[in-house]
Amino acid sequence: MSRSREAAPSRIALLGLFALAAAAVSAAAQETVTISVPLAVSFPVTDVSRSTSGTPSITTIVFSNANLSAGKALRVSVQSDAAAFTPPSGSSIPVSSVSWSNLGASGGIGWSGTLSASSYALVFQSNPATASGHMDLEWTMAAPTSGLRAGNHQLTIRWKMESITP
Repeated sequence: MSRSREAAPSRIALLGLFALAAAAVSAAAQETVTISVPLAVSFPVTDVSRSTSGTPSITTIVFSNANLSAGKALRVSVQSDAAAFTPPSGSSIPVSSVSWSNLGASGGIGWSGTLSASSYALVFQSNPATASGHMDLEWTMAAPTSGLRAGNHQLTIRWKMESITP
């Protein structure tokens, strides 16, 4: 286990805390939607002086069969459970090193953003009365600090789905 800049690639995983990738979310007044969110993203770091793209390179949030009250929209947000990745030992990577880019959305608006442990970040919001749609995301981790140990650094995130009045 080397601490050098060119150490063996380490895999850093970002795990979505969600019982199933595709689950039915039910809100008040029998509002329902079927939604699929990314369960895991890995960052294979080979050089700690450079940013790393997530693997898979593109992840997709998909919703369908949305049955929301009149004028309501689906809002999808994400938050980290911790302020930093859990390292195998030694230094940790701050969660604010992880960001996503909106590569395109249908049925609503997608936002690019940065992961936070203190608040949910808006990722996608559907148009009112839209029954289906999707958003493609590209994840990136900024260059970690030096002194990291090779190995699995893990982080759990939570997805929040809401029926909102825009």
